[in-house]
Amino acid sequence: MSASLGVDPMANNEKKSLPLVSIIIDNYNYGRFIQDAIESALNQAYPNIEVIVVDDGSTDNSREIISRYASAGVVKAVLKENGGQASAMNAGFEISRGDLVMFLDSDDVLKPQAIEAAVKAWHPGVSKIQWRLEGVDAELKPTGMFYPPAGRRMPSGNLRTLVNRWLEYTAPPQSGNAYSRVFLDQAMPIPEMDFLMGADGPLVLASPFFGLIVSVDEVLGYYRRHKPYNMNRALSDVRFRLTTISAVKRYLENVVPGLKLPTYSGVSEERYIMIYCAIERCGGFTYFKKLSLGLHGAMDSLAFPFFKTGRKRILSVLWFITIGVLPRKLAKPLAIKGLPDI
Repeated sequence: MSASLGVDPMANNEKKSLPLVSIIIDNYNYGRFIQDAIESALNQAYPNIEVIVVDDGSTDNSREIISRYASAGVVKAVLKENGGQASAMNAGFEISRGDLVMFLDSDDVLKPQAIEAAVKAWHPGVSKIQWRLEGVDAELKPTGMFYPPAGRRMPSGNLRTLVNRWLEYTAPPQSGNAYSRVFLDQAMPIPEMDFLMGADGPLVLASPFFGLIVSVDEVLGYYRRHKPYNMNRALSDVRFRLTTISAVKRYLENVVPGLKLPTYSGVSEERYIMIYCAIERCGGFTYFKKLSLGLHGAMDSLAFPFFKTGRKRILSVLWFITIGVLPRKLAKPLAIKGLPDI
């Protein structure tokens, strides 16, 4: 156990003059990674933090590791039955006290300056601060990937109109975001049965409706990727993403006063529907409905603000028209070929 378990050298009165930041680590059976996450939270250059570790019913050695830190008094531990990611995040938030709150996945790692940079960027009216993450493997070796990708601009400011239209914006995964308590008090709890996984999505997409987004253009953490890409997992991902999009839309319309989202929230949702219904038979998804959605997706592709190149835009237009016009039997192999790009 590192020196982070020693006495904090900063006087209590100095710490209390700074905003308190809660780092909530949600964990399930990541005993081989959880110590890295906890140490990265404890070793922040910013002094006024509380670290909360929520174990969601692990069956490995996670609780033994968490309990060592809890016994030393440097983290608060919540040991609960398995209920999914949203339930773990809700449980951690319930006992948190921070003016800013971040949810750190237990297989990810923060750089020491991450919280300091977030606090520096935060001011009243900001609902979320976000930063870039570097991709690493299980041994924390760089993969050469960044999330969001290096070179892609992360936006700042009022993004409400953008998200209302397209249900997305350039944002990092869970461990690259810190939220104001003012926002979270309105957005929590997250519906637990709807978000057993992917519980970062509701907060990422709700935050622009409650304040400004500030992007810090620095790499402030490490994001572990474990599984290589394979086609079977991609097909499963399409089903999962469609279910998640529907749940997010219900959540947003419930927590954002007066919000009414479009039937199809842009190119991403339309593409998932086209792929899924070209591969699996969808009840009521007739040829004419497929054609209509294909044409709708092609028109949306012309206005979609997230394409990096004109070539990508043209390919998307052609893809939607082709999948929409072709009979399902002929559209199916083209839809499958499109899966690696989702």
